Amino acid sequence: MFTSVVTLFCTASSLVSGANILGIFSTTALSEQAMFQMIWKELSRRGHKVTVITPGPLLDYSLVNLTDQGANYSQEDVGFSPIFSSDLLPDQAWKHFLLHSHRKAFETRMLRSDVRDIFGDDSVQFDVVLAEVTFAPVYAFSYKFNCPIIGLSSSPEMLLSFVVHPIMIRESFFGSAANLNFWQRLWSTYAQIRLTLCYDYEIMPELDRIARKYFGDDMPYLGDIEKNVSIILTTHNFITSKPKPTVPALIEIGNVHLKKNVKLPQDLQKELDKATNGVIYFSLGSNVKSANISSQLRNVIISSFAELPYTILWKWETDHLPGKPDNVITRKWLPQEAVLAHPNVKAFITQGGLQSMEEAIYYRKPLIGMPFFADQMKNVRSIAEHGIGVALNTDTLTKEKLKSAILEVVNDKKYKEKISELSDLMWDQPMSGLDTAIWWIEYVIRHKGAKHLRSPLLDLPLYQYLLLDVLAFVFGVIATTLGLLYAAYIYTKPVIQGVVGKNKVKSN
Repeated sequence: MFTSVVTLFCTASSLVSGANILGIFSTTALSEQAMFQMIWKELSRRGHKVTVITPGPLLDYSLVNLTDQGANYSQEDVGFSPIFSSDLLPDQAWKHFLLHSHRKAFETRMLRSDVRDIFGDDSVQFDVVLAEVTFAPVYAFSYKFNCPIIGLSSSPEMLLSFVVHPIMIRESFFGSAANLNFWQRLWSTYAQIRLTLCYDYEIMPELDRIARKYFGDDMPYLGDIEKNVSIILTTHNFITSKPKPTVPALIEIGNVHLKKNVKLPQDLQKELDKATNGVIYFSLGSNVKSANISSQLRNVIISSFAELPYTILWKWETDHLPGKPDNVITRKWLPQEAVLAHPNVKAFITQGGLQSMEEAIYYRKPLIGMPFFADQMKNVRSIAEHGIGVALNTDTLTKEKLKSAILEVVNDKKYKEKISELSDLMWDQPMSGLDTAIWWIEYVIRHKGAKHLRSPLLDLPLYQYLLLDVLAFVFGVIATTLGLLYAAYIYTKPVIQGVVGKNKVKSN
């Protein structure tokens, strides 16, 4: 059975070998780019010609089919800010995020000479466009090259173009999406409707105007192009994202970015090998840099580390860590998978990034969550909910709390046992996330799109999706019926009273 499945997969792949693929990506976070990189790298290996415009080029010159056009801009260049940590409502946060940070990233990319060369060459044709879904103007590349488009997202909560039921709220903003009480459901309904209306009537028209600046006024309305995206590939796992109803065009893939078998540098290998008491790995990922945290928080962390009997491996982005204890080793960059794979690593202090959590679960390392913004809050809560670690609050963190959390996670076997159990569940899949992504991309190429997977919900106005017209009709019928019955009662009341009065007189 397994052999036949592999044969079928290889046969289907060979039918589209040599397709011309364009990838458009704008997120500056390297952790998110890692997912996309693995996909276009694998497409290149399978014989497709891949042209990628990205701020995170692979620079792998062994991939002869890959043209990697780095856009050379950073988070600072596009004014990236952790807006999800503010008190803004979801619609206000997304409006700022899309029309400020991502707009600047998009326009920075479109002004590049290599991108303009692709635009200006009428002989260039692509079979499919892969585009990051967080900024809709990239969908216009589908119009430019008259080919299907596939969306990619490193987070299920980023899919604004998919209608979400108010009860199944966007967890990045509101936390858990299950077992909501009445007031939570009322709030989530209000927030979801606000977000949908803002996206449709404020954000999308502005994004359409931005796209027309580069693609011309003959382009169809950007919102219509968005609704005709063939499929969307999105990372998902049951640890950080609750199950929710989806449509066939939304394909969930997980753990795509894992490289496995990554080697440690020789000097670091020696350091970890001799740390027989155990190693605590501390990294805040690529969006939150340890060197940028407040001095107060840094001092809390350092004072806690100094009292631990373990070696601390800290991803610290500058040459000098003020007050560094003797048991702390710092590096500006670390091969995270290789670190987590080392048997002496006992726990991982993380900001709660999705990719970091997936790696920790794969290598069975219990977690101490220290979130700062965006989906990190929700992800760290899930660490505690699933019993695979401890969640901390950086605003109220003390030396004693951090030290106690680390000692608890390292010494209590329940955390190691639970994360091992979840690792077995997560990796028991019929096909890897990467193979799933490649199969669906080639599926869209073979069939020149996937219109048959398109959800009819995309054509419904919000009032129809929420059944507001049906509810209005039902309540209208009930109100009319009750009104007529009341009117009839008022009209006939004197007659009834007269008849009853006459009967009483006769009886007397």
